[in-house]
Amino acid sequence: MNSNNSVYVRMMVDVLKRKEKILQQILEQTKEQEDVDYDRFQELLDEKGRRIDELNQIDEGFDALFKKVEKEITAHKENYLTEIATMQKLISAVSDLGLRIQALEAQNSERFKIYLASKRKQIHDYHVNSQTASRYYQNMANSHRPEQSYYFNEKQ
Repeated sequence: MNSNNSVYVRMMVDVLKRKEKILQQILEQTKEQEDVDYDRFQELLDEKGRRIDELNQIDEGFDALFKKVEKEITAHKENYLTEIATMQKLISAVSDLGLRIQALEAQNSERFKIYLASKRKQIHDYHVNSQTASRYYQNMANSHRPEQSYYFNEKQ
């Protein structure tokens, strides 16, 4: 067993552990979005975006490591049984976290669409009410003529 390859395989295990940890953080943030604190919503999206960028870098690093040791691992599986088993468990955990995050994101997206529709309706209703009130006051101002006033001063 080549010592460099052994180090690379252990690094791959470490990378998968880090990926699992980051996905767990993303899952927690996605759960926090369920409570729909819209003041914090954008902040959470930004944090999740940074973590997703980090995940992309981790994936690139993992792929690079795997390319370096793929032939060695394939040719000498017996030397890496423990690491392979650990990586399989981590990959399963990472996949499960990814599915859970996707499901929560879909639910949160629907909640957010409902929230936006509600806000749009409130804004529309406000504009309609404002226009109606404005037209009413404008009509009242235009329709008032001093000679038609009920309280016309007759002493003049």
